[in-house]
Amino acid sequence: MNDVIELSPDPVDIYVGKRIWQRRREMGLSRRALGEIIGVGLKQVNKYETAMNRVSAGRLYEIGQALGVPVAWFFEGVEGESAESDPVAAASGDAAGQQEVKALLASYHLVSSDVRSKFLRLVRSIADDENS
Repeated sequence: MNDVIELSPDPVDIYVGKRIWQRRREMGLSRRALGEIIGVGLKQVNKYETAMNRVSAGRLYEIGQALGVPVAWFFEGVEGESAESDPVAAASGDAAGQQEVKALLASYHLVSSDVRSKFLRLVRSIADDENS
């Protein structure tokens, strides 16, 4: 029997991935466009953004160059992150919640960007209603 040990992404890797996603979106770049600039495919960019794959120092430097920010920018505010303020981090402490987040992300990235955009607006609307 082969036992597979699944390790959770490091919270700093999750934070850096979010910052890559944030800056890429601010610049209006697709994952494919960023990947072409740094020499990887869109799936690899997705893996960096979701912390499924760690970003090496050299690759993070290239990403920073492509996105017009210094490497340090990706770590700004990392100390202030907490599970209470970050639903993904909160779910990572809960194995069932973490699996739900992974399944949701995997499915989310299989649909077109137009549908993803509509879905995100829907989820934000529901969250706003529940937090009002």
